[in-house]
Amino acid sequence: MHILVVDDEPTVCLLIREVLETEHHTVKTVHSGSEALALGSREPFDLVLCDVRLGEVDGFTVLQEFRERLQPDAEVVLMTGFASLEAALNAVKLGANDYICKPFSVNDLSRVASEAEERIRLKRQPPPTVHEATAFADRFAIIGRCPAMIDVFKVIGRVAPTDLPVLIAGESGTGKELIARAIHNNSGRANKPFVAVNCGALTETLLETELFGHVKGAFTGAATTRRGLFEEAEGGTLLLDEVTETSPGFQVRLLRVLQESEIRRVGSNDSVAVDVRILATTNQDMEKLVAGGTFRKDLMYRLNVVSILLPPLRERGADLEMMIDTFLARYSPPNHPAVRLTPDSRAALLAWHYPGNVRELRHTIQRLVALANGGIIRLEDLPTKFCSTRSNQTAPAETPMPLPQELLNFDIGERPPSFDEVEKRYVEFMIGYTHGNKKRAAELMGIDRKTLGRMVERHGLTERVLES
Repeated sequence: MHILVVDDEPTVCLLIREVLETEHHTVKTVHSGSEALALGSREPFDLVLCDVRLGEVDGFTVLQEFRERLQPDAEVVLMTGFASLEAALNAVKLGANDYICKPFSVNDLSRVASEAEERIRLKRQPPPTVHEATAFADRFAIIGRCPAMIDVFKVIGRVAPTDLPVLIAGESGTGKELIARAIHNNSGRANKPFVAVNCGALTETLLETELFGHVKGAFTGAATTRRGLFEEAEGGTLLLDEVTETSPGFQVRLLRVLQESEIRRVGSNDSVAVDVRILATTNQDMEKLVAGGTFRKDLMYRLNVVSILLPPLRERGADLEMMIDTFLARYSPPNHPAVRLTPDSRAALLAWHYPGNVRELRHTIQRLVALANGGIIRLEDLPTKFCSTRSNQTAPAETPMPLPQELLNFDIGERPPSFDEVEKRYVEFMIGYTHGNKKRAAELMGIDRKTLGRMVERHGLTERVLES
């Protein structure tokens, strides 16, 4: 990297320069904010390490100028000997990639530079392709292309133009309401209301009042006559979310509405005709509820004219990676490149089983994007549950592995192989074994990542391995 160090203490500049130059970076130093801005206007830098307290033109000013005017893509890390919450918040607000406190160790400095280098490398890679699902997915704005979801899209396509009731089943968080909206939006009722009610969130009495409405004086507090959601959805679609949570008494009234296409407001003897398409969702097995006596069989047949079963996310194969990339693009700040994942963080996200399904994944990506440092999400940024899963998955690699015989076979002739020859072959083998992941290779070899990097360079292997 080409690095600019800004600090009014020459000894600090000298120390940083010596450390980073030993790691093969090019370093320039200045001792004031104005010098940094002048140099930044003439020369591009990959990384700027800048002290906060610099006098008239302080570190926050340098940060802001680089971000807004001089070099928006440069990595900027602020340094300070007077850490405070306010300073840290300002650094984040103005777009600093990192914030370190003095005195810092050589390891701290190496870590900051290494993380900046990784962010730069990821930014320079082509953006991840957001997979396009199929014509069905595009039409209904639903993410998915696994066989089970393609079947769902086909059913939507066939049933949407009809007025048939549809029962949408699936675990919590699988997107049942999204499917219901897709059915409504692609039906002849699309320009009429779509009204949803969560049946499990209301008591029987409140649910009746909410759906059927009431007349003035029907109960204490009923000061006026009120239309219910059936009437509000006139000509459109009514979604009964988690319909299996309703009581037997309410199920009787609901069955009558479905049979007669008319409702009776609470406290009234008059019927009101309604033209509403009914969709319903459940996260339970309705036939088991019927067998157990908690749900009416005749109502099940009325609601379950067409059924759609949504698969859980853990059974949707390649859809998971497609969703991750789509959500990253969707929730990244506008007019900025999409936030990126490091290979380790992507692997950890892909390894998780998502008991909360799509909802859990969406909220996870939203959180990670909001807290991403420098537009990069690293493994340590993920919640602990993801990291522990990844650790458990990679644990078997820690066990001793048999070395292939060809690694040890040399054409000795008249002399044994030199240490360099053995070392070169060993480095080649380990990098191949980890599929080019030098960080992982170094861990398995029991050496530092930078030591491995020097070995790769010394043996001329740089162009023959993948960067991790």
